[in-house]
Amino acid sequence: MMATALAENGASKVYVVGRREEKLREAAALYPDILIPLPGDVTSKDSLEAMAKRVSQEAGYINLLVANAGMAGPGLRGIGPRATATDFVRSAWTTPMPEFDKVYNLNCTATYYTILAFLELLDAGNKRRQPGDSPSQVVATSSMVAFQRDPRYGFAYLSSKAALVSMVKSFATFGVSWGIRFNTIAPGLFPSDLSAPALIPFRISKDKDLTEEGAFARSFLPAERAGSAEDIAGALLYLASKAGAYVNGSVLLVDGGKIATVPATY
Repeated sequence: MMATALAENGASKVYVVGRREEKLREAAALYPDILIPLPGDVTSKDSLEAMAKRVSQEAGYINLLVANAGMAGPGLRGIGPRATATDFVRSAWTTPMPEFDKVYNLNCTATYYTILAFLELLDAGNKRRQPGDSPSQVVATSSMVAFQRDPRYGFAYLSSKAALVSMVKSFATFGVSWGIRFNTIAPGLFPSDLSAPALIPFRISKDKDLTEEGAFARSFLPAERAGSAEDIAGALLYLASKAGAYVNGSVLLVDGGKIATVPATY
C-alpha cells in the first residue's frame, strides 16, 4: 500500500523490494511505468549490495528509502495475568534463542544494513536537489508496541521495535552533516492476514468491517476502528511530501489512540 500511495501521488519511480518476485510483479502491474520489482532479501548483505548496485546503475540516486520489513515473532504461550514466575519461565524457555534472534534480525538489524546499503544513493539524491525540494529521507516502520509495556505482543517483538526507534533517532543525529532525514512511523492495529484473526474477537459489531467506525468499543480502541490503507498511506505521504519536510528524528504514531488505553513508556 505504501508503494502504491507513492505511485499515485507523484513519484516518478518506486523500487519495490521483496523476496517473492511473483508477488512483486503482481503489485507492480498496477503502475507498470512507476513501480519496479526489485527481488531481494534485506537480511542478506550480499542481496542488499546487489539491489543497491542495480538502483545505482538504473537511477543513480534515490530521494526516499522506506524500511518496512518486519515480523511478529514468538508470543507468550498460555500465559495469563495470574501466571506465576514458574509458569512464565516454563513457557518462555521453550522459545529457542534463534527464534528470538530472528525477530531482531528482521525488525532491527535488517533496517540498519538497508540504510547502509542505500545511504550513498540518498546522499546522491541530496546532491541533485533543486531549490525547494525536500532533503533525502529514510522512513522506517516500527510499531505502537515500541512504547507499550504490554507483554502480550511478545518480548522479542516489543523490544525489537523499541530498538528500531532508538536506532533511527540515533541515525537522525549522526546524519545531520549529510543533510539526510530519518523518521519513523509507528502503526497501531491494522488488519492483515496475520493480525485480522486476533482482532475479530474484540469486534463489537459483526456487521462492520474492521476498519469501519463502530467496529470496536471506544474503551478498546478510541477511534472505534482499525487502521486503513488510507491511514498508513497518509502518514507516509505526509513525511515524504513538502508538508513533512521540516520533520527529522521524529516518530509518527498512527494508532487511533490505542496507546492511550494501555500501559506505555514514561
